[in-house]
Amino acid sequence: MEELAEHILDIARNSIEAGATRLTIAVAEDTEENYCCLSVVDNGAGMARELVRRLMDPFFTTKSGKKVKVGLGLPLLKDAVERCGGRMEVHSAPGRGTRVTAEFPYHHLDRAPLGDIAGTIATLLAGNNHLDIFYRYNFNGREMYLDTREIRARLRGVPLDTPEVLIWLRQYLSENEEILHGGEDYEIARRAG
Repeated sequence: MEELAEHILDIARNSIEAGATRLTIAVAEDTEENYCCLSVVDNGAGMARELVRRLMDPFFTTKSGKKVKVGLGLPLLKDAVERCGGRMEVHSAPGRGTRVTAEFPYHHLDRAPLGDIAGTIATLLAGNNHLDIFYRYNFNGREMYLDTREIRARLRGVPLDTPEVLIWLRQYLSENEEILHGGEDYEIARRAG
C-alpha cells in the first residue's frame, strides 16, 4: 500500500464487516518529535486473543466467502511499521470491539505518506449510512476533527452518503488539513488571495 490512508481504509472495512457502527480514526503527526501515529478503534464484534495473534499471518483470513484464504491487511501494515522501526498493537476482546494502533518515525524514508484521508472517509461512508465516524487529525500540535453525528444532526434526515454531502466532506477535510499544514501563514495567504 502506497499511503497510510489505504491501511486505515482496509482496517476500517474489516471493522464494518465485524458489525461496527462507530469508528474512531485518529492520526497524529509531529515533525519535530519525528512521530507519526494512526489508530482505528471500532465497536464491532471484537476478537479473542488467539484470533488476534493469527491475524498477523498473511495466509489466514476470517472471511468465509473468499476463494483464496488470504488476509493481507494487518500483515501489510505490520510490515510497513517494522520497515521503519516503528511498532504496532492490536487490542481486541469479544463483544468489546478492536483497536489497531501503528506508530512510525515521521522522517523515516520508508514511511508512506498519509495520503488521501478525505477520500478514505468518504469511501467508508458511501453505502454505509448507518456508520458514525469520529476523525481527529493532529499536525504539530494543531488539531481538527470531524464527527459525523454532528453533521447528521444538522442534515436533518439527509443521508451522509448523498453525493453532495460526500463532496462537501472531502472538501472540508482537505481544506482543513491544508490549513493545519500551513498554519497561520496559509490562513493569512488564503484571506489575502
